[in-house]
Amino acid sequence: MKKTINLAVSAQGYGAEAAFDYRASKTGFTVIKPFTGNEFLNMLALFSSKGYMIRKVKIFSHAYPRGIIMTNWSGFYNTPGPHDTKHAAYISDLSQAIKTGRIILASDVEFTMFGCNMTNEDFSIKLSEAICGVVIAAEGGVYPEIKDGRETGVFISTNRWVKYYNGQIAVSNLGKRWRAW
Repeated sequence: MKKTINLAVSAQGYGAEAAFDYRASKTGFTVIKPFTGNEFLNMLALFSSKGYMIRKVKIFSHAYPRGIIMTNWSGFYNTPGPHDTKHAAYISDLSQAIKTGRIILASDVEFTMFGCNMTNEDFSIKLSEAICGVVIAAEGGVYPEIKDGRETGVFISTNRWVKYYNGQIAVSNLGKRWRAW
């Protein structure tokens, strides 16, 4: 039986990296800092090549309905865009890497995304289908809860958090608050 690993992603290249680094470090997970979608997938593959199954992934990033923003037009997206660079990667690339065994996920895999508007198109539902697992993401904007001048580890959606499982909506309204650490 393979070992499992939990990863916290601090998306780099578009601003707010210090905040994403801080948040990723607070999870207690192994932190990775990809600058591009291709680099993100290569990092997942590296852990798989070292004998790990990826169990939980928490992604701290800027985002929009098409996907996760990293270095300009080089993020991780659902569909190609007109300005994407050769460094961008897509859910279809992740799906292919899983099928070929390049990326190995645990049977109870869960991706949680702390970027804005991740449910407004079909990125989250397609990602849950590709990983055959759970994706939790926010509909609307996302911001950290602050108490006594510090982030509490809770992120607030301007609308709601949604849970997807294997290409379907599993829970349409998890409420406005979701804990990252």
